[in-house]
Amino acid sequence: MPAVLLYQRANKLFFTSIIPNPQLKRRSCLSFLVFALFFMPAYLYAQCENTARTYANFQGSYLDGLDLGILGSLYGKVTDPSNAVNGQVKDASTLSVDIGLLGLTGSATQFLEFTTDGTNTTKRTIAANTPVTLKLALPKELLGLVSSFEIGSFTNLHTVPANNYPGLGLGNAAGYDATRNPVYTSANIAGVIGGGGEIEITVTPTQAFNGIYIKISGAVASTALSMKVFHAYIMELSTGSINCDEAIDVLSGVKPTPLGGIANLTGSVTDPFNAIDSDPNSFALIDVGASVLNQVYLTTIFNKPSQPADSVTIILENPGGGLLDLSLLTGFTIQPYLNGVVAGPAFQNTGTFLNLKLLPGSTSKYALTFLVTNVYDRLEITMGGITGAFSRLRIYDIKRKLAKPRTLVDPSTTDEKTVCQGQTASFSVQNAQACTEYKWYDAQTGGNLVYTGLIFTPPATLPAGDYNYYVQASRTYCVTAVSERLRVKLKVNPLPTLAVPGAIICSGSSATLAIANPDAAFTYNWYNLQTGGTLLKTGTTFITPALTATTNYYVEAVNTITLCKNAGGAQAVEVKVKQYAPVPAIVGVATMCGGTTATFTNAYPNGTWSTSDAAVATVDAAGKVTAIASGNATISYNLADDATYCGKKVDFIVTVNPQPNLTLGPDPGICEGLMSTKVAYANPVFNPITYSISWAGGLLPAVSSQTLPPAEITINIPSTTPVAVYQGVLTIKNANGCERAIPFNFRVKLVPHKPTVAIN
Repeated sequence: MPAVLLYQRANKLFFTSIIPNPQLKRRSCLSFLVFALFFMPAYLYAQCENTARTYANFQGSYLDGLDLGILGSLYGKVTDPSNAVNGQVKDASTLSVDIGLLGLTGSATQFLEFTTDGTNTTKRTIAANTPVTLKLALPKELLGLVSSFEIGSFTNLHTVPANNYPGLGLGNAAGYDATRNPVYTSANIAGVIGGGGEIEITVTPTQAFNGIYIKISGAVASTALSMKVFHAYIMELSTGSINCDEAIDVLSGVKPTPLGGIANLTGSVTDPFNAIDSDPNSFALIDVGASVLNQVYLTTIFNKPSQPADSVTIILENPGGGLLDLSLLTGFTIQPYLNGVVAGPAFQNTGTFLNLKLLPGSTSKYALTFLVTNVYDRLEITMGGITGAFSRLRIYDIKRKLAKPRTLVDPSTTDEKTVCQGQTASFSVQNAQACTEYKWYDAQTGGNLVYTGLIFTPPATLPAGDYNYYVQASRTYCVTAVSERLRVKLKVNPLPTLAVPGAIICSGSSATLAIANPDAAFTYNWYNLQTGGTLLKTGTTFITPALTATTNYYVEAVNTITLCKNAGGAQAVEVKVKQYAPVPAIVGVATMCGGTTATFTNAYPNGTWSTSDAAVATVDAAGKVTAIASGNATISYNLADDATYCGKKVDFIVTVNPQPNLTLGPDPGICEGLMSTKVAYANPVFNPITYSISWAGGLLPAVSSQTLPPAEITINIPSTTPVAVYQGVLTIKNANGCERAIPFNFRVKLVPHKPTVAIN
């Protein structure tokens, strides 16, 4: 494949072969196209890499021509040679040749070398296939003579002595020369130079080199030639930060159209650098001139390529003042380029993109702002080619600006999100660009950096309130390439407060649960599970069913306006169910007779005794029950609540039966020697059916469980019972087994002896 060269005309990149044979050039055209399609990406240096210009920083000249001996010489000249290697884009050296004599021509060659310290002794070797860009300026009057220029790469730059011819002949001045590798010669350079003014030519040597040379030689004996050389540079990786959006250079001039031709290049650009100097009062003037058949151009070159959708603002003014109507401008066009190749369609003054606004505070300056969807590193403004109402235009400033981030599809509205306290929401950059960092701040200007990235999620720990955040785009490795900050808003609503006391109940009971200090703005929902579950009730209270085991219920408070819920989700409310104390049954007697006592017992300690009817039976603290009167009474053993158990009461029903009674007649008596007597009684009550008689000291025979006869009771004693008063107890008993003891006295009376009558 033939060696391929890329070059640029009026910011357009061209391809050619370094093979000068015209027969080979035709066959190489297809190769050029293949190169453009498949190898061009390698030329476009990585946008996200931190690259910067490295300028050639040493120069040398080779001047030759006609030596007139003692009359002098007609050598080529290089004026201000150091201007081509001082790194100042405005400065240039001038290469020129005078009018030839007798068909003899001179030449001037300037070598621009890359070194490490600006001296020829520390020259660098640049790898093959490294693109080198050369900025030149050619007077438009000499465009027809461009075959007198030669451009190429070189190695081995070295000094050469003067070679003066003693008589009339060719010679050279002392200077520098090198091993040259021509790229553009008289055979192919005509296609490179397409207009008058500043241009950039990019070449890619196919072999290692130390620098680039430019040669100008006289073409005809009647014409003097000159060319300005500004600088040569390569792009290399850098460790420092640069101002990516800074406009670092401008190109300006005039180029012919098919109708105008070279002979009609009458336009001009005055003070082109004023368009990028950031002085609001200085301007570059584009003047199409007398002929509108040609195009005047002003090209702004930026430090780094843009990203899609970066915007451009151009400050314009009609030199005559007053209204500026872009649609009336003479062939007004803005064309983006990337590395000299057209980057998308041109913006025409008849298009809808022309959003022209009067600059604040001015009556004649206008701001033209538009987005460029393609990546570009330069903008070419052209005027001319057609007839229009305006043929002159002032350009005060050309600025590139990063696309302002947006988090909504519709950027006309503010991105506002509302969350409940403890929650958060994410804000996402929707128009993210490559080679760009997105930083989030808490203030419109300055403030604290809170996050770096495309998606920002504020902390979920924010107190309730309104928060503003601002996202700003900044280009990687760029010191000032930042966008406007976009505001997003986050509203954090407070959570409802919720306090619900639990309950303690005894097994088998229900509990009423109630919200403490309920709020009318909240809705309270009760569930059987913390998540999911069944909605049991909505309201400030909830009555449980009868429970036999400890159970949790769950309640949430919901703000009816914000729909925020209390912290932590549904809150558990415990209903603690206590079992009853394991109190056994009372041990006691079920039936008592009035007037008797019995001690009741229970094995569970610390209980208290009580009676349901003290008129029937009483009970003391020790469990002693006293039967008072006939009837039924419930004797209870009571246990109070404690930390473990619910209190419990066990009952024992006691029946009190009445004691029988009767009224004895007068104490009975019997005469000595008699064996039986009767004791009358009256008013028997409570059905006495048997009786027993016991005697104190057992002096008389006892009677046991005899059927009580009606009205009177027989007392039998031995006939030998001595005279005395005996104490007896009559015990009567009824069918219930209740008995009553009635004491009485029984007298054995002395029988008087029969008197002895003495008959005297």
